[in-house]
Amino acid sequence: MEVLRIHNFKCFEEIDIDINAITVMAGANGNGKSTAIQALLFFRQTVENSFKIFEGYYINGRENFNNKIPLNGNYLLSLGNSSYVINRNANKEHIKISLGHDDKEDIAISYTANNFEPELYLTADKCSTLTAGIYPVLKKEFYYLNAERIGPRLNQKIQFFDYPNAGWQGEYVAHLIAERGGYVPVDKERLFPETSNPGLEHQVNEWLNYIMPGVRVTVKNSPDTFTAQIQIENAYTKGDPTLATNIGFGISYILPIIATGLIAQKGSYFIVENPEAHLHPSAQSKIGRFLAMVANAGVSVIVETHSDHIINGIQIAVAEKVISNDLVSVNFFGGDVIGTQPEVIHISIKEKGELSQWPKGFFDQSQIDYSYLIQLRKNV
Repeated sequence: MEVLRIHNFKCFEEIDIDINAITVMAGANGNGKSTAIQALLFFRQTVENSFKIFEGYYINGRENFNNKIPLNGNYLLSLGNSSYVINRNANKEHIKISLGHDDKEDIAISYTANNFEPELYLTADKCSTLTAGIYPVLKKEFYYLNAERIGPRLNQKIQFFDYPNAGWQGEYVAHLIAERGGYVPVDKERLFPETSNPGLEHQVNEWLNYIMPGVRVTVKNSPDTFTAQIQIENAYTKGDPTLATNIGFGISYILPIIATGLIAQKGSYFIVENPEAHLHPSAQSKIGRFLAMVANAGVSVIVETHSDHIINGIQIAVAEKVISNDLVSVNFFGGDVIGTQPEVIHISIKEKGELSQWPKGFFDQSQIDYSYLIQLRKNV
């Protein structure tokens, strides 16, 4: 298991966050989940700016080291200026983000954040790399889906891929499926049960039908207009696919998750924010199980969620032995405030799917509401 260590970045003075094969980040709004994701994305951006590629991995030692790392733009980061990212209780203009195991820091990057004359970047002062080529953050392939994914569109753009991906908002998922749909196979570990056709479009539809029964997509590239189009079929279209814009947001939001989960390279990161967006609870649970399957196939999956159904799906995957319980970590942000930063409680899942603990505030609102309703009925 990896440990993401954050020092003096936004709300965190010093925090350790477990990173496992599948990592869930959950908790109340404004308690540091997004900060943890942003720290990892900013770390990755520094790697891309300042390292060089060698045999599919970024390694330290790039000539003309680019040490000014923008705070806005890449990976849809909108961090403002340097005064907004330095922890307000820091006594120095110093930020550090590292990855390691236990107390060991294998990869660490230190930054200077100018708090007196704010700048639109941080200066990367020092990078120490004790181990290369084993961390997903260093692999060339890196997958991220923002919480604000694009909704239904008549057409999507097509674009050259350095490596196949759906874009940060799912904006290239139509091109991804159309280009790879029939001839680039999905790994055996990720094939839908009892299917043999490994084509991406076929497997996307098998998993989509599992998550949203009766739903299928067809995708076409249009070289003349440099666009790709998704058409959708469900139980009501009677075999006559319709435009994506004629059916709700849920399919458009889930499609890039499924496609990315099926094509993501082993040993890489797949970070997805709010996979539950626009989905019925049943579909939320199933997408949790799907992501557990992807993690078991060798992709390091990080999920930021407000949905207990997503966690239920992962628990079911553990109980069904889709993934081993020791490959799952849940980080609950926003327990009792400790000092001047949010608390992060590490929760594990037992072999039969039970959570190791259930802290106050961890998806307990249903019980609170039911209890209150009972009180109200008694008072009638």
